[in-house]
Amino acid sequence: MLANPDILKAMQRTDLADRLVITPLLAPSQIGTSSVDLRLGFSFLLAKRANVPAIDPMSGPALIVGEKLFEKITVSLGRKIFLHPKEFVIGATLEYLGLPRDIGGYVTSRSSWGRAGLAIATATAVAPGFRGVITLELANIGTAPIVLRPGVRIAQIIFHRSQAQELYRGRYKFPTEPQAGKIHLDDDLQFWVPKSE
Repeated sequence: MLANPDILKAMQRTDLADRLVITPLLAPSQIGTSSVDLRLGFSFLLAKRANVPAIDPMSGPALIVGEKLFEKITVSLGRKIFLHPKEFVIGATLEYLGLPRDIGGYVTSRSSWGRAGLAIATATAVAPGFRGVITLELANIGTAPIVLRPGVRIAQIIFHRSQAQELYRGRYKFPTEPQAGKIHLDDDLQFWVPKSE
């Protein structure tokens, strides 16, 4: 786990390819003793109360990203959305991150939000070499609506050293807004899903 001095040193490296980038960093206090607070961005994919029999992520992006399940919205500065109990929304960090090849990270909830009933970032690993905003899966597991406002510190990232020598080559390259799932791109899917479906 990288401590505050290590995070600051990684952010000051001369070579941009080797530098840890976190932008915009609106307050120095976002960098804690061993983590960096991340703010909620302005774009969201709202899960609609769709009249579909089931969500099958393997059936392709039309069902997941299309008109049936998600509605893309942008929330203006100073505005808010309500996340009701058992509701789910996909958001993203305000910060764009660039991780060098020797640093990986894990996104976790800030404990204050967790105590309010908000579950954040169920897919937590951020690979070395990743560049982009981090998609946040937000779910209200509490009993009362939770108010979400763009710009608030909602998550944190904990960095660690990595021995990786290759840059990130995953399917979520350079995102600048929330990303829906891409399970339908798994290369072994044809074996597991019958063609008759």
